[in-house]
Amino acid sequence: MKKPELNTTSLKIDKLINRVDNGEIKIPAFQRGYVWKQNQIIELLESLVKQYPIGSILLWEATQQEKLRSTRNIAGYRIPDKGENWPVNYVLDGQQRLSSIYSVLSDNVEQEESSEKYNPNLDIFEIYYDFSRKAFLPKSDADRTSRSVVLLRNIIDPIKLVDELSGLDKKHHSDAKTLSSIFLNYEVPVVQIKNRTKEEVGVIFERINNTGTKLNTLDLMTAWTWTEDFHLLDAIDELLEELEEKSFGSIDPKLMLQIVSGIIIGSTKTENVLRLTGERVRDNWENIEESIKAAIDFLSTEMKCSNIEFLPFHQQLIPLSRLFAKTKRVTVDQISVLKQYFWRTSFSDRYSTGQTTAKMDADIEFVNKVLDYDFSDLSKYGVSVTSKDLIETQFSKANPVTRAFLLLCAQHEPLDLANGRKVDVGNSLSSFNRKQYHHVFPNSFLTKNGVPKSRRFSVLNFCFLPSDSNKKISCKSPSDYFSTVVPVSIGDEILKSNLLPMDSNIYAMDDYDAFLERRGEVVLKAISQVTG
Repeated sequence: MKKPELNTTSLKIDKLINRVDNGEIKIPAFQRGYVWKQNQIIELLESLVKQYPIGSILLWEATQQEKLRSTRNIAGYRIPDKGENWPVNYVLDGQQRLSSIYSVLSDNVEQEESSEKYNPNLDIFEIYYDFSRKAFLPKSDADRTSRSVVLLRNIIDPIKLVDELSGLDKKHHSDAKTLSSIFLNYEVPVVQIKNRTKEEVGVIFERINNTGTKLNTLDLMTAWTWTEDFHLLDAIDELLEELEEKSFGSIDPKLMLQIVSGIIIGSTKTENVLRLTGERVRDNWENIEESIKAAIDFLSTEMKCSNIEFLPFHQQLIPLSRLFAKTKRVTVDQISVLKQYFWRTSFSDRYSTGQTTAKMDADIEFVNKVLDYDFSDLSKYGVSVTSKDLIETQFSKANPVTRAFLLLCAQHEPLDLANGRKVDVGNSLSSFNRKQYHHVFPNSFLTKNGVPKSRRFSVLNFCFLPSDSNKKISCKSPSDYFSTVVPVSIGDEILKSNLLPMDSNIYAMDDYDAFLERRGEVVLKAISQVTG
């Protein structure tokens, strides 16, 4: 391989536009589409006019052997391909800036239908300059009949500029020529990468790009695995749209790729993921989709997790999807072991510490053994949550212990504190709505008694409660509402179903410290029961 090169240069805007028009510069398909708003475009134009630096554009010149199978054009415009014998420069960083400059100043106004999903609305690039107001204006705000307004798209083409000048008041001619000159002569910094391996390109990008969504080697290498008839990110996006109906549409695309790899080759490690080919993914895609759906159905029916917001760790989807990919018939014993695995990992810090991919691969191996009715590896998973951890855990959906706690409570079919009816946990777990949960010791009551917020919002101080019943209890002390609101005849049954301490003296004495300690014991016992 030739000696690696990393060259820094600069290109005037018209030269940059010409290179795009000639088909020399493309967007890799693994890059997301154009996302800037019109105000961001105008801010960029203001920076150009004031000669402010706008940052560099990072291009990678790929050889014939390294060309990507799937690419897009700048902002989705219809731009010709150079052909097989020409090198292609892929934009690794600066897509939004380059697309904005090109789209506002070029005379290309036609987009390709094939990239419609990624195409921005062309109207946002129709920007004018008003010399009287000395301001850039969107088309909706510009008076196009005014003799002080020009369309920027016509400002750097000498022939079109002449036409624009004919419609301008003569007093603005000098300013128009100056504006044209500024755009023509502004030099955009360009960093050109040549003779680099694919892995090096990914690392370079990751280290240079410190803002926005970072691209890592895994994302970059995905581009090399696509076939002409299968676009992985499009397939993932379509699946996520479908999963949104099951409230699981926010699975991270990188995790989706690890699920795919886990199903096909039984590993989530990057070096193994890179062995995937587009053909293998395409040929297995139907099974992949069905397996992920089956894993979600398992979580919904067996664990009452009907929304990804309540899944303690998203990594749990990987081994579950692997299992359902390998068998369509899961026995009662296998389901029992899977449930124990789920609860043990949910109430642990397994995925909160390092070496996550190694642990996920170990989970896949565990599932492989479960498929062969070898359950011995279950002993490798243990609960690490203590009573102290539960007391100190703040009630927040961002905390995996909170999510696991709510799912655990849901298993016991909690009864409404105010009337003893079954709480619709499906509704409560369909979205994270604070109104569906209740402080057992009301927040305002504890505040009046000087209890700090961190202790008031302990996860152990919450239970399921519909909003109408919540209003009945409101800010009453436990000694008040347990004697006036909670049905006495089924009081013990209500407490048990909500994993609340059965000692009535705790509530009669409004003893919050004792409540937390005793409920911690109750919850730990419940965890022990589901983990086997």
